[in-house]
Amino acid sequence: MVSKVLIIYYSGVGNTQKVAEMMFTIVKDICDSEIYSIGKIPSGFDINQYNAVIIGFPTIHTAPAKPIVKLIHDLNCLDNKIPAFIFTTCGLYSGNTVKIFDNQCIHKNIIPVFNKSYRCSATDGTLLAPFMKCWFKDEKNLLEKVKSDALQFAKMDKTNLLPVIPKTKWYSVINFPNKWLGQRLPFPIYLHKEKCIKCSKCIVNCPVKAYSTSNDGFPMVFMEKCVHCYRCIHHCPQLALSLSKKRAPTKTLHDDKNSIERSCC
Repeated sequence: MVSKVLIIYYSGVGNTQKVAEMMFTIVKDICDSEIYSIGKIPSGFDINQYNAVIIGFPTIHTAPAKPIVKLIHDLNCLDNKIPAFIFTTCGLYSGNTVKIFDNQCIHKNIIPVFNKSYRCSATDGTLLAPFMKCWFKDEKNLLEKVKSDALQFAKMDKTNLLPVIPKTKWYSVINFPNKWLGQRLPFPIYLHKEKCIKCSKCIVNCPVKAYSTSNDGFPMVFMEKCVHCYRCIHHCPQLALSLSKKRAPTKTLHDDKNSIERSCC
């Protein structure tokens, strides 16, 4: 059993943050633990001080979210190998997302020994097909599954650091056209100025700083920087941002009282 665990995550709308916080409530009662979103990592932070790590991120077009990939890419190789629990949240299915990320971690001496995918509210599905209630629901018994997995990881033997990489999911080839189009021809984000109150929440909270302020004071998005997490849309207090040029959304995850209501990091 490990003595000091780091939980680090990137969350778009809030699904991954929710799961990470569930894990923290379990792990902190077993060993010394700390939790950070990648947007709030303190200066001088050194991952070498931990002997285990849990890393979480959303699946976006069956690939790891770009901000978490950049974090691992920019990370110096650790002094010693440490075991890792890698998890992703997804709207429908994750494909080979975890396998892709695992292979990147190994090169940094972060050794995946536990991997999971959790189906949560679909951040794009709720915007494209809000009439389908299934998009607004997490998988059944999500809390129990997350707690069980976190407990198992915290108590497992970490002496034999052999990577556990998920097998390639060959059925994901069926989703290739959707993945290819999603990554290369993503939906643009539109602003409905008649609803916007210029609160700048979308500008401040964008994890990749894809927003700026136009000359007339309205937010302006640069799609070439956008990572399609849709945090801006789901957390707009006026529902002024949309994937549709003709109409603003009528319902978002943040607006849904039975779904995510949190400040994402």
